[in-house]
Amino acid sequence: MSEVRLVFLGTGSGRPTLRRNVSGLFLQYGGECLLFDCGEGTQIQMQKASVRPGKLAAILITHFHGDHINGLPGFLGTLGLGGHEGELTVVAPRGIDRYFQTLRELRVLSHEELVTLREAERGVVFRGPDYTVSACQLRHRIPAFGYLFREDDRPGRFDVETAVALGVRPGPDFGKLQRGQSLTLPDGRVVNPSQVLGPTRTGRSVAYICDTRPSDEVVRFVQGVDILIHEATYLHSLQEQAARRGHSTVLEAATVARDAGVRRLILTHISPKHGSNRELLDEARSVFPHVEVAEDFKEFVLPVPE
Repeated sequence: MSEVRLVFLGTGSGRPTLRRNVSGLFLQYGGECLLFDCGEGTQIQMQKASVRPGKLAAILITHFHGDHINGLPGFLGTLGLGGHEGELTVVAPRGIDRYFQTLRELRVLSHEELVTLREAERGVVFRGPDYTVSACQLRHRIPAFGYLFREDDRPGRFDVETAVALGVRPGPDFGKLQRGQSLTLPDGRVVNPSQVLGPTRTGRSVAYICDTRPSDEVVRFVQGVDILIHEATYLHSLQEQAARRGHSTVLEAATVARDAGVRRLILTHISPKHGSNRELLDEARSVFPHVEVAEDFKEFVLPVPE
């Protein structure tokens, strides 16, 4: 098992500013990395954050607005020049094939053979060695998807004393039971995993929801996650503007977190109109207490469970 490391590469909305670049989130898990959105300047932000894309397995684009995808051609070009090893999957809404075809025709891309394209749809859109990434439909002005990283569930804790008392010999027999396989002892008795394993341990989870109006589908999708990263473009005083532009307010993001029973909320996609994190936190904490505001290069870690 490995820790889940999150590095925010861009936390602003609409356009880059000196304080906040546009959307980008780097997730590292074991030997693999994922990139959620790739706004303008993402590869520069990676260098500043000292994250290494060499083990990048997938790029997951929420939608085709420029602040979420304009950095992709340059980033892919740099990966090709750097000799990126292994296959890279790009997940995005319908139209990603046409987008790449245009880049190829204009000779913007080379080394495109390293990329596998997949249209986003509800359900699992990418599978890693011991995790999945799923998608849900968002409510934005154009087709958009949210993503959920979920570590595979793990077997319960192994009860060594009970196993020994049942006559199981330490070594390979322990391993067989820990993998969920039944074991036949020399005297013919069968020991089942349920006799020596505790309850299944739920895998860790991170949801990335950006950009959207609140919806019941999102609440269901992020139910009980460890970390919910949710756009909070405006304070609630600008609710009409948020609704008109297909975004959520801070208060609405906090309400989603509360209704979904998540453990922790991180606000991102902050409008340049709002310079004070204190205002954002005060509004969110009036509904949901466990909240933080993302900043460019800020890191969050889900540690390895004991």
